[in-house]
Amino acid sequence: MPTVKEIYGFIDGFAPFCIQDGFDNSGLAVGSLDDTREISRVLIALDATNSVVDEAAEKGAQMIVTHHPIIFHSIKHLDMTQPFSRALAKGIFCLGVHTCLDSAEYGISDMMVDKLGFENLKIVPHINRQNPVTGAPVGYGAMAKCPKMGAEELARLCKERFGTAGIRWVDGGKMIDTVACGSGSSSEIMEDAARLGAQAVVTADVKHDRFLEAERLGVTLIDAGHYETEAIALPYLKMKLEERFAGIACEVTEADRVKRGFARRR
Repeated sequence: MPTVKEIYGFIDGFAPFCIQDGFDNSGLAVGSLDDTREISRVLIALDATNSVVDEAAEKGAQMIVTHHPIIFHSIKHLDMTQPFSRALAKGIFCLGVHTCLDSAEYGISDMMVDKLGFENLKIVPHINRQNPVTGAPVGYGAMAKCPKMGAEELARLCKERFGTAGIRWVDGGKMIDTVACGSGSSSEIMEDAARLGAQAVVTADVKHDRFLEAERLGVTLIDAGHYETEAIALPYLKMKLEERFAGIACEVTEADRVKRGFARRR
């Protein structure tokens, strides 16, 4: 069975922690890489909530791998109502794979393209930093070709493929054959995507002013849900870990999904 350091090293190979954005806290947030205990069970979640930590403990998982880091903002107070305190008390490692997976060679935006069944153009629309090791440009989003369709048809497809309860969107007024996908809160890719020829952008957490700007630019902007556009990465992480480490048991959490009311969206 692998140690936490071996799992960390493996994930670092396909989603390098060094390419995370400056505001991020990807990596091991609870536990030590020098700990030599073997990991036999891993729970995978979008967020390490208290219910997810409790589920991990109940199922005997020694490690939680999440997309969003369990510690994101600065800590000024500790108590047992906080998930990271609970995980530490229960001896559970917590590893976050956030913007490094968003910006990986095969990142969550690429998974969105695959989920929609479109052709990936292998173009990153929004470059905002460099890989400090290789010097390669790094950023967010994926450009894709799709069968020609209208804005409402694309919105309906997003609702169906991502299992989103409700879609928010604005019609850019053009037929669509090129789409930019950006997982989570990625509406900042819109201007760059439009310059690259995208008539539509699919993302989440879109604010009112961004819808207005999309309409002005003539870009169809679709909010398909933060959870829904990123939860597609959880089965991918499960597959990668199980392929690499024979005998390890990996499970995607149900606790967080049910607690937040997402179960009905299946």
